[in-house]
Amino acid sequence: MPSRLIAMVALVVGCAAGVLAGAWLTDAIRAYEATHRQVIAQVVEEKAIVAQVTWKDAAGMRRTGQVRMPLDRVSGVQARIWLDLRGRPVSRPFGPVEVAFGVLVAGTMVGGAVWLVLWRVRSVTHWWTARRAVRDFDGQWRDYAHKG
Repeated sequence: MPSRLIAMVALVVGCAAGVLAGAWLTDAIRAYEATHRQVIAQVVEEKAIVAQVTWKDAAGMRRTGQVRMPLDRVSGVQARIWLDLRGRPVSRPFGPVEVAFGVLVAGTMVGGAVWLVLWRVRSVTHWWTARRAVRDFDGQWRDYAHKG
């Protein structure tokens, strides 16, 4: 199998894996958004990794919780946060940057693995062919030597 063909097959399979990963991530984001909601919260205190925030739940009760930084700022003291079905703060869903990164990583990893496997198969095939040719040549040489 020529090297160009191996590269083309790896590229096509890698692109297909990237498209499948993108579709899977997009479906996961839609499912996340269907079971979580976004609210505006007041930022009470910010630390290095987490921030203390307050918000009103669906019943109008004031709630408090911690969310991971960085915040999706609305203003200097307000930020958008995501809540699960129980009203607890959770991390935000993946954005376009994370999806693009996932597509690139999946495509690169799968394409690289396919290229490596096909290259290895090609190398083993060449080795096996050379070994068989040497064995045949050795047999022919022995026959010639015994006849002579």
